[in-house]
Amino acid sequence: MYRKLGLQSKIILLFSAMIFVTMSAGIIFNIYTISDAVKKTYVSQLKGITTTINGRYEESRSIQDVQQIFDYIKQQEENVLALNLHVKKGERSTVLASSDRSIIGSATPDTLSPSLESGKTMISHLKEGEKQSVRLIAPLLEDGMIIGAIEIFIDETDDEALVQQRIEFMAIFSIIISVILFVLLWYIIRRLFVLPLMSLREAAVSIQQGKDYEEVQLNASREINELAAAFNEMVYNLEDRYVKSITDSLTGTYNSAYFKQKLSESMIQAKETGESMALLFCDIDNFKKLNDHEGHLFGDKVLKQISELILSNVGPDDTVCRYGGEEFVVIMPYTDGPAAKSKAEKLRHLVAIHGNQSVLTPITISIGIAVFPDDAEEENLVHTADQAMYTAKGHGKNRVVLASELKSFRKQNYVRKVDDQKWLLDTILSLAKAVEVKDPYTHNHSERVSKYAGAVASSMGLADEEVKNISIAGLLHDVGKIGIPDGILNKEGRLTNEEYEIMKSHPVLGYHILASVEELKETLPYVLYHHERPDGKGYPHGLTDGIPLGARIIAVADAFHSMTSARPYRKNALSEELAIEELKKGQGTQFDPVVVGQFLSVIKDIEKLSRPG
Repeated sequence: MYRKLGLQSKIILLFSAMIFVTMSAGIIFNIYTISDAVKKTYVSQLKGITTTINGRYEESRSIQDVQQIFDYIKQQEENVLALNLHVKKGERSTVLASSDRSIIGSATPDTLSPSLESGKTMISHLKEGEKQSVRLIAPLLEDGMIIGAIEIFIDETDDEALVQQRIEFMAIFSIIISVILFVLLWYIIRRLFVLPLMSLREAAVSIQQGKDYEEVQLNASREINELAAAFNEMVYNLEDRYVKSITDSLTGTYNSAYFKQKLSESMIQAKETGESMALLFCDIDNFKKLNDHEGHLFGDKVLKQISELILSNVGPDDTVCRYGGEEFVVIMPYTDGPAAKSKAEKLRHLVAIHGNQSVLTPITISIGIAVFPDDAEEENLVHTADQAMYTAKGHGKNRVVLASELKSFRKQNYVRKVDDQKWLLDTILSLAKAVEVKDPYTHNHSERVSKYAGAVASSMGLADEEVKNISIAGLLHDVGKIGIPDGILNKEGRLTNEEYEIMKSHPVLGYHILASVEELKETLPYVLYHHERPDGKGYPHGLTDGIPLGARIIAVADAFHSMTSARPYRKNALSEELAIEELKKGQGTQFDPVVVGQFLSVIKDIEKLSRPG
């Protein structure tokens, strides 16, 4: 039970016990001292009387003198109840003198016999009802011999009552003093120790609950004040460490770790209040280019400036965090979609104005907004806001997009994608036709190579997207011939070494022509490497390993159709049988054996599909 008591109760209980023990010991000691003093007084008084009687009897040897002394003492001393003189006569003892003359001559009670025999002075306290008395038995001497005993009874009732009153007074006084000491001690302990410690405890609890800390100011003992000062210093150090742990060192905003904690708290609050909460996902546009053009130090400066701009233009309840790199997130409690978009548009406009400072790379910001709980549940809120931000970037950057608008933007994306694909197809066909116009001998060559390559790729179990890319590369594999002079391209007969070197540049020319078209980037390796050979004698780089599969497929398809078609340097085309023999001869040196085998397994089906009717 003691363990369950509070500190204040324990201290007071401990000191109360000390006061009780101390005062009790004092009372007991005083009782003993007073009682002992009274007893000593009686003993002294009795011994004085017995000494007087013995002295008088020694002088006169007269019982009558003793009787006179008894009468005198009885008359003068009110507290003397009785005086008796017992003298031995043979085997018996008789009362020869007494303050009560009626018992003179009577036999001594048997209870006195041991005292008479021993010759010792004996004192006893007697109590009869409310009366208390002291009985003294002292030897009567004659010539140094014991001849009897003097018996004296003294009334101590009044003295005992006085002693009892003194004891009661001391007890009451001690209780009063104890109470005063207890109250005083309680006040001192509470004032100097308990209240200051309770203040420190409350401060510690407030820190545990995440409340704002107020410095503890105490007016207590020096040790407690030093403890409070050390506690304040410790809290400030902890706060400083905590702030540093949740703050991004570069921008001064909160970091991503704190963002996760704050977002969870904000969503719980939104659930409890029933209010909306908006999340802004901001990404600085063109930031990588800015770092490349202006350097990372300038990029860091821009990050600081934009973070300050965001911090100074959000509400007091809003929380700004750096999510990573050039991304910032803003938690806006009590904010719905329209209100969040209005604030985001203001931020976007301010960043655009500020971003014009860099001439080489103007800076803007794209912002996606998701509202909880309307747009997403807890686990998907960040992802939804992120999607909205990427949608803003995908539609030209420097935009604000609400998550509720994503469906509309997806529809626009679909329409745009269809248009882009149509444009891409038209571009591909135009480039292929341009090559055919420049080189009449390649009429339908690109289309046939595309069909061959696509069929082989499909038969090898490649993914549909990869089959499509290989087919497109087959259609555009000779687009670089646009840059080859007509005299070389259409020359009849063998090319000179110099002319052949120029002709060998057409894969590189084709690569550079197509590199500017984003949608064709997957086809570039196939166009660039379709003249490479496993034996390393191909061009433009003389690769042996690492030739892309798409390029190896196009190489076989291109060679087969070239051999079975008329060329400027060869008027008569080879038959399919001879062309197949040439492919077989070139396995492992000029062509990939696996691709040749697959091509030969599907060539008949391809030719059937290619024939009209």
